[in-house]
Amino acid sequence: MRVGRPWTTFSGGACALLLLGLTGCSDASGDEAPARQDSALAAEASLRPPRAVDSLLSLFDQTASVVEGEVTDVRSEYSPRTGPWTVVTLGNVRARLGAAPRELRLKQAGGVLPDGRQLVVSHVPRFVRGARYVVFLRNTGWSLSPVLDEHAFRVESVAGREVLVGTEGGLVAGLGSAGVRQTAPVFETVDLTGVRPALRAEARGAHEGMEREAFLSLLQSHLRARGLTVTGAFREEPVTPASSLSVPVTPAVASPVVPGAVPLQPERDVPPGQP
Repeated sequence: MRVGRPWTTFSGGACALLLLGLTGCSDASGDEAPARQDSALAAEASLRPPRAVDSLLSLFDQTASVVEGEVTDVRSEYSPRTGPWTVVTLGNVRARLGAAPRELRLKQAGGVLPDGRQLVVSHVPRFVRGARYVVFLRNTGWSLSPVLDEHAFRVESVAGREVLVGTEGGLVAGLGSAGVRQTAPVFETVDLTGVRPALRAEARGAHEGMEREAFLSLLQSHLRARGLTVTGAFREEPVTPASSLSVPVTPAVASPVVPGAVPLQPERDVPPGQP
């Protein structure tokens, strides 16, 4: 799992990229889609603020549900007040832990700006259209993504086995005291076009990845062994009035300097209701 503070990067030529992989730039022009998102941007003091996922218990504690579904749509929304958002629709959803509707809408900070550039937010997972995913959904407030600390795992077939791939291209290898264990990268990472990444030529460590059903069974076993269940409700909309363009912070030590980038707070540092 990546550490350090997220960054946002403005990427030129995003229109061409989106036309190839995600959606047309017309979706992000003007203020066409803010009605739904703006009306729900309300602070709810009763919600717990997000925390770092630094242990298996903190993972379970912040999980509303674990769902499996297919990415049926990826599109951009833009509001002058809150900036660009990317909305990922999961269809044919199956709740593996907790409960979930048959279709889910995951709204994440970042996306296409009216001038064609793209705001890219690190620590926010990118989804591949048409791919199937196993996703951990938050039961806390959130401002950047409802996905719990990048826990969105793509289902891939490797050597005839259905395995789960993390955001950095590693395979899910099990559970440990620190949370979900992953191998070294086996796949390339998802680029801005959202094209399904290729398997790396060397593919070292591919045999270490767990099969999807084995991992989900292990997850349930760990919960039962501790007498725990996942609880709480997943919220489709961000629970803060903060804009993805207006949370400047000092970057962490050793964070790479990205030209033209705007640093953002990680989820765990943005309490609900505070800009």
